[in-house]
Amino acid sequence: MKNNNSNTKLILLHPYIQKQGTSNRLWLLAIVSFFTIAFLVTLIYTRDSLPIKTTSAAAVAAVTGSTVQSSSALPTTVINTLLHYASKSNDSYHMTHAELKRISDVLRKCSSPCNFLVFGLTQETLLWKSLNHNGRTVFIDENRYYAAYYEELHPEIDVFDVQYTTKTSETEELVAAVKEQIGNECRPVQNLLFSECKLGINDLPNHVYEVDWDLILIDGPRGDGPDGPGRMSPIFTAGVLARSKKGGNPKTHVFVHDYYRHVERLCGDEFLCRENLVESYDMLAHFVVEKMDENSFEFCRSKNTTSSRASSS
Repeated sequence: MKNNNSNTKLILLHPYIQKQGTSNRLWLLAIVSFFTIAFLVTLIYTRDSLPIKTTSAAAVAAVTGSTVQSSSALPTTVINTLLHYASKSNDSYHMTHAELKRISDVLRKCSSPCNFLVFGLTQETLLWKSLNHNGRTVFIDENRYYAAYYEELHPEIDVFDVQYTTKTSETEELVAAVKEQIGNECRPVQNLLFSECKLGINDLPNHVYEVDWDLILIDGPRGDGPDGPGRMSPIFTAGVLARSKKGGNPKTHVFVHDYYRHVERLCGDEFLCRENLVESYDMLAHFVVEKMDENSFEFCRSKNTTSSRASSS
């Protein structure tokens, strides 16, 4: 006789299986909790750190800005080094150390940002740009191809070209023509952009005439031969720009290089005026020209510029 319970199957769940499932769930919960906590910590840290970084950046920018404005000049050791190597150039047309230092001294004292206008691309072009590192430096040259080439080599340099129509051999005639038109097209206070004066440069970009230039250096164009354009126009233009300033420092420092030559001395005395001559050293003349009333029709207060030239020669 067979037992009726022989077909009955008994299934038992071992406690180990239950413990294993519970353990897996605990591990899963732990991992999820870990990543959740990590995410929250990261979020909190990011929120806390962002304002600090922004504030710090603003503070640094403010400090940097105030430092730049209050210190427009390079360190003295850097300036002296630049002047030294520039004056030791093998180029026979470079300025002497004494001439470079006089211009550098004015740049160093110029309030930042300093506006520096230079006629002529010369051996010292990169030096002027470096010494006026926080200011605006613009160069004007007679050769459009060289100007474009120079800008390609040094994209940080602003160069504009001017096509001069003057000749050194016509200096006396041109100066006489200016005197005849001094109450009209060649008056000392005007916007040269709209001028038809024979010595006025009127084809530069508009913004050049709107800038109140603190310092103007005339070291170009060519003036060493009768057919060269001479520096009559730059000297006349510098005199007008200095007297027509709308704001900024009422005084403009104008340097004329090669002042020993007839054209530079004649036009310097006529349009920058002997009474404004601060110093003449080596081949460099330093004038300080003040702005004038728009109804002024005389470049010089003193009328005896011709006699002054005659007595000095």
